[in-house]
Amino acid sequence: MDAAFTLAWQHSVGLVFPENLPMAAAELMAEGQDSPALRDLAGRSSNEDTAELQSLLQEAMGELRVPVPDGETAERCLLHHLAARLTAGDITPKDVAATLWYGIADTGTDLESQFAKAATEEDYLDAMETNQPEAFRSWENALRAAAITLAAAENNPLKAVETQPDRALPGADAK
Repeated sequence: MDAAFTLAWQHSVGLVFPENLPMAAAELMAEGQDSPALRDLAGRSSNEDTAELQSLLQEAMGELRVPVPDGETAERCLLHHLAARLTAGDITPKDVAATLWYGIADTGTDLESQFAKAATEEDYLDAMETNQPEAFRSWENALRAAAITLAAAENNPLKAVETQPDRALPGADAK
């Protein structure tokens, strides 16, 4: 996965906060990415104006020819990322539920919607885990099954960038 694209979609969904952009830019540079705006961003302080940091990120992505996904596409990336990590055993179902929010990817594919719905349908996971362990295990199994199906799906925006790095994503604002 392209690290610059990962930063773009993760920032879009709120996994990377504006104050963390200078360090993230420095990490991209350490991996071999380079552009004037990326250098500028990497040299900034985390205390600087967040709008300016975000503007530099947008400029850097344009200079690097990295598509910046729109909100819906970024949410779809998050769903596929979480499904892959859950399937690989890197995170737990509770981690997935803690990361997602209601209404995510309402306009995504059916498989994305099923995964998001499975992850966000239980409001009371801690109480259910303690008081209804069978129901909790059933929820975990349903989420894992949805994750396996989604991780294997062909319509994955993360893989679209891997296979065609110079092409913009559908709905992406590539500068």
